[in-house]
Amino acid sequence: MKKVITYILLATFLTGCSTTNAEQSSRAELRTVATQTVEANGYGNVLTVSGNIVPTQTVKASFKIPGVLYDVAVSEGESVFAGQTIATLDKVDYNIQVKGAQAQRGAAQAQTSAAVAQRDAATAQKDAAAIDIETAQLQLDTEIPAKIEQAKAQYDLTKTNYDRVKTLYEQGISSKSQFDEISAKLTVDQNTYQQALDAKSIAESKIKSAQSQLHAAEAQISMTDAQVSASNAQIVASEAQLDAAKNNLDDTVLTSPINGVVLQKISEKGETISAGYPIVAIGDINNVYAEIGVTDEAVNQITKGQQAEIYIYGLNETVTGVVDEINSLADTTTRTFPVKIRIDNADGKLKPGMVCRAEIPMDNIKSIFVPIDSVIHFAEGSAVFVLNENNTVSKKTVATGEITGDKIQIYSGLQSGDVIVTKGQFTLHDGDTVQIEEMTE
Repeated sequence: MKKVITYILLATFLTGCSTTNAEQSSRAELRTVATQTVEANGYGNVLTVSGNIVPTQTVKASFKIPGVLYDVAVSEGESVFAGQTIATLDKVDYNIQVKGAQAQRGAAQAQTSAAVAQRDAATAQKDAAAIDIETAQLQLDTEIPAKIEQAKAQYDLTKTNYDRVKTLYEQGISSKSQFDEISAKLTVDQNTYQQALDAKSIAESKIKSAQSQLHAAEAQISMTDAQVSASNAQIVASEAQLDAAKNNLDDTVLTSPINGVVLQKISEKGETISAGYPIVAIGDINNVYAEIGVTDEAVNQITKGQQAEIYIYGLNETVTGVVDEINSLADTTTRTFPVKIRIDNADGKLKPGMVCRAEIPMDNIKSIFVPIDSVIHFAEGSAVFVLNENNTVSKKTVATGEITGDKIQIYSGLQSGDVIVTKGQFTLHDGDTVQIEEMTE
């Protein structure tokens, strides 16, 4: 173990020195290096992979509507529960929309009430006209014909008597008083008969007038029915607008969709927010994942439910986890398969972003091992220099695993056939042109 630490410290020291010296030297000078072709010819019983702690679930909470952010009620690192208010938008414009929709609904309801009243009046007029028609028709069919017949019979009888008395009066047989009496009766019966005839005409006129009123009432009913339908449609539309306005007003309050911890406060009070723009990121860290990437050879030896030991660098602690997810699609950048190891985090000690190292038992997995001093440790991570066909070198980030003797396992970043620099690497820069010194391993 001391030997390993010595290698790493020496590599780090030489890297720092080489950077300073390189800045002072000319890039034009060709550096002589020794190289080695990488082969997957080593075997290990434990797959050691670096990774990061991530939440088991992360959501970015956002408003459904746009507006001005009035308040963000939570801070980064704060625990929240599902349904808790985490932010609000300015409500002024949305309150105005609700009041406007309420006014539109009220106007539509008033129009409906007025149209219904007009329709009711027209219906009453129609019913009255129908009664008038029915009454007059009944008189024409029964009462008036009987009266006409009776009055005509009486008139005809009186006229016959009148003609007889008149003849007798002219002959001097009847008295003047008898003639005057029959003449008066004839006038009365004639008027009664005429009144019966006039009653028929009046009833017929009544029917015509009532029919006109009936048609006018039916037209009014038809028109008001259309008005009622139109105003009812306006009510439905205004109620839909009111519901939408109320929903928008409700949506000015943003609540947490899950129980978790605020990982990031993305937006600040006073900002104009568009719908769907994230306000805060919330993660469920009651359980966390150690997220790692494994090679195509290793991925088939890992099974869901398999235990793994996870070393947390920041805590200097090792915890036990269980393989929970194995992705079947390799990452196009690292050419490794993402694997998630679930870890219980009830005490909340594991924080998203912590760097970790996972150790997963394997059955003699074939691995790439390279000389330990060919790996250079930069601030951003470990790397090796890979020789290109045009004799230039490229700095390539690698993920390292277990150390065996003077070799170190590379589980991502290299593949069989790559040519790496094993000597002279500490003075190189990405893109340098080199000349090769033939060296034996």
